[in-house]
Amino acid sequence: MIEKTGRNFFYEAPEERDLVQRVKKGDRQAFTGIVTLYRKRIFRLAYGFFHDRDDAMEIVQETFIRIFEKIDNFDEHTHFRNWIYRISLNLCIDYYRKFKKKNQNQENLYQIFQHQAKTTINPEDHMFILKQKQILRRSISLLPKRQKLIFVLKHYGHYKYKEIADILNISIGGVKSSHHRSINKIKKVFVGMR
Repeated sequence: MIEKTGRNFFYEAPEERDLVQRVKKGDRQAFTGIVTLYRKRIFRLAYGFFHDRDDAMEIVQETFIRIFEKIDNFDEHTHFRNWIYRISLNLCIDYYRKFKKKNQNQENLYQIFQHQAKTTINPEDHMFILKQKQILRRSISLLPKRQKLIFVLKHYGHYKYKEIADILNISIGGVKSSHHRSINKIKKVFVGMR
């Protein structure tokens, strides 16, 4: 639950305020506490964006480097969680622009065959599932930036519309509308690629 005090602090949990203030004073152990609270959430967000574990881990690492570097600039009149997610989302967008567009359609066949060898389902079912995942990844990659962010936050980050609106600083109606459009576009891509 978000706590709001007379000084307008916004935190997910009461201990966050203490952690942030301790980090600002140079307490590295407190920073470890922030990492513990957010590393899984940031990983899910980045993984939803890239569908690649290594890329997601790169974003997680870079996010915490940025948080450590910029925590003195954190405005305690804003949601701490939203501040962290904005950093993560901006890094995802920058990383995508720099590296992923070049390799958008490449698949690592070695990983596919390795994964197939580990699975217990029959090869036809496995290849069908892989194809469906590829189509989903492709359809998400074709979404406009805002729709992609909202789709990833909703389906990979498991956030509610209100939380997404707060993170992206847009109206709930805007979030719902963009989410609805993203679903329709993904459905069209699925139908067209089958």
